[in-house]
Amino acid sequence: MPEGSDGDAIAYALGVELVTETEEGLMLVATKDLSVARLRDVLTKFELGQKGGGMGAGVLEIFDGPEDPRRLDQILTDEVRLFWPFEDARDYVFDLGVQSAESTRRMKWPRGPKRKAETDEEFEARRSAERQKAHEEWTEIWDANVDSRLRELEPFIEHPDYRGTIVAGPMNISEQEVKDGLIFPDSFQVRVRMSGAGFKDVLRNFAHLFEIALPDDVQQPGTGEGTSGADEGYLLQAPPADAPAVCVIDSGIQEDHRWLAAAIDGHTSRNFIPGDNPADVADYFPPRGHGTRVAGAVLYPGEIPKEGQIEAVAWIQNARVLTAENKLPKDLPPERYLAAVVQHFQASALRTKIFNHSINASVPCPKRRMSAWAAKLDELSHDRDVLFLQSAGNIDGGLGNQANPGLRAHLQAGLNHPDQLLVDSSRIANPAQSLHALAVGSVAQEIFAGPLNRSFAQEAGQPSGFSRTGFAPPWSAVKPDVVEVGGDLVHEKTIPHLVRHDTRSSIELLNSTPHGEAAYAKNGAGTSFAAPKVAHIAAQLQQLLPDASPLLYRALIVQSARWPAWAENDTNKDRVLRLVGYGLPSLERATNNAPNRVTLITPTSLKLHSKQYHLFSLAIPEELRGPAVEARIRVEVTMAYTAEPRRTRARNRSYLETWLDWESSNLEEPLEKFKARMETGGGSSNREFPWMMRQRDNWGTVEKTNSTRGTAQKDWAVFNATNFLRNLPSLCEVTWDGTIGRARALRTTVSLFRLRCWKANSPFTK
Repeated sequence: MPEGSDGDAIAYALGVELVTETEEGLMLVATKDLSVARLRDVLTKFELGQKGGGMGAGVLEIFDGPEDPRRLDQILTDEVRLFWPFEDARDYVFDLGVQSAESTRRMKWPRGPKRKAETDEEFEARRSAERQKAHEEWTEIWDANVDSRLRELEPFIEHPDYRGTIVAGPMNISEQEVKDGLIFPDSFQVRVRMSGAGFKDVLRNFAHLFEIALPDDVQQPGTGEGTSGADEGYLLQAPPADAPAVCVIDSGIQEDHRWLAAAIDGHTSRNFIPGDNPADVADYFPPRGHGTRVAGAVLYPGEIPKEGQIEAVAWIQNARVLTAENKLPKDLPPERYLAAVVQHFQASALRTKIFNHSINASVPCPKRRMSAWAAKLDELSHDRDVLFLQSAGNIDGGLGNQANPGLRAHLQAGLNHPDQLLVDSSRIANPAQSLHALAVGSVAQEIFAGPLNRSFAQEAGQPSGFSRTGFAPPWSAVKPDVVEVGGDLVHEKTIPHLVRHDTRSSIELLNSTPHGEAAYAKNGAGTSFAAPKVAHIAAQLQQLLPDASPLLYRALIVQSARWPAWAENDTNKDRVLRLVGYGLPSLERATNNAPNRVTLITPTSLKLHSKQYHLFSLAIPEELRGPAVEARIRVEVTMAYTAEPRRTRARNRSYLETWLDWESSNLEEPLEKFKARMETGGGSSNREFPWMMRQRDNWGTVEKTNSTRGTAQKDWAVFNATNFLRNLPSLCEVTWDGTIGRARALRTTVSLFRLRCWKANSPFTK
């Protein structure tokens, strides 16, 4: 189909079922009418210029070969494509993505109700309830399609010649919350072991298949020798009973560790590995553990305290999902444990909102569509109103392989830091491309340069040599969102360019001690340990705003982020955004105002109807109005939202059922003129406000992405105060087009501000 076409509308008009669409404009469809009579009729009418043929313009070409290279390229991920054609007699284990929901065009929404003798609030509540009921009815229909699709798939798997078995899928799991982990709003995931001949049969003849992917291998953290100790003069005090909780999803935690024990919410601890004792939650990964180190970084984002007493900022909850070898079992797909973990800990007395997930795949994230792992983070963030702190992933320090080279291979190829982070194979690791999770990369703090070795970073705040970067495929969203200090590695200056850990560039972390290690050591480096430092800020925000949605915490963290000095001076802002996202967050800026800085928030949810908008205003302080003011003014706007994801859709404006953006007025643009322009469309003769990113590529200083690609949208401008007074924008807009929804607009530091959403196909968006 042509660029900009509505795949749902085309499929509906042609009488076929849209299985999936791709970023390149290819639609894969299914039909029970093998004669495709309606399709032929529409195309004939289009050719003759007759009524009813209009949608034929949306079809440029039709392919019907099941092994057409274009179809294979879209269904087989890059890793699986390397195995094609599958060997008939060889057994493989693949994850199959299966479409279950039809086009949203088929949903029958209730007509607008007639107003009765009721208030506006009562009328709106009744209208919302009717639309919610319709959505729930269609959701039940699509959920029933899961069973139907499974019955269609079973004959392939059960064929006696294919040796097929289901490793993990909705049909072989009893617990509802775990079963739901493998089901998405529009599709489901099933992990199958079967012969190559069987998978060929599925690929050729199962019409609702849209993806065949390899199960992810979890990245193994590296560690080095370092200074260590165990000072007995320190005492951790338990947090208050109603303090925030941070759930650490990892390899388990040494819960009796002196630096952790008082903060462990032990009665909620659980092992989610199938077949294991649910109470076995210790961190067995040798020699120093992993989950224990992550948990320590939540409580101690800086150095490990050696003396005195400190009250814990949060309760630490322990969700063990990795084995003693730090592996993910084949019968525990990430989507399954994520749903189970959130279900378990949200049901606890602390009703957990913050989850730290320092687990990544060992390879870069897929390019063509959102993976099931990342989509599950998006779905849970939206449905459960939770915040995931997600590590960006690390580049291996060794040689790696041709498809995924390590740091040593990059050095031998002549790439100097940070150029090795900008090659395609260094893109963020699955599932850090999730739109709703807060992805965290790593920067260095301590720099080292000796006669033979040096750290990759040569200035504080530069990206760590291993930290994977953006932009995030498939839509070039800003990822990582933010960065934190995660240490760095060192490398030899000459061949063979060996890469290793060194205490002079590492960070201090707790150790799991059963293998004989000291209680803590300065030998850590990784995005795994940068993410929990941001979780520390999120916990502080929940402590300050306990009743707020985690969307507010996410937005305030992004809002508080600033680029380090080297980034501000770098003329290539696209490169900066790829390396460090929006920069280093600040606990001070996220939680406090100051004499020279104020943050305004919307502490409660806002409801917006289709094609309506909100305006926000603030008074400019008199201190900024004087003509003698000589200062630089920084104006920032950050908005965070979530929407239901659809895995079968691979275009930016269709993966999410609803999307939002915001727009400011132009310089010196009158209020009424801006309002009219936002309501009716059209341009403006006033000069644009000098935002860094703006709403389209090439509009702002940044050229390769824009402020609307993600769901944490930030933009900013810095200028002289005199210019600020003369050209202050009268409005800043966030637009929303669709059904009723909820949105949260944050840190509005311009005089007026508008919010609107686009193409909502579900009653609610947060």
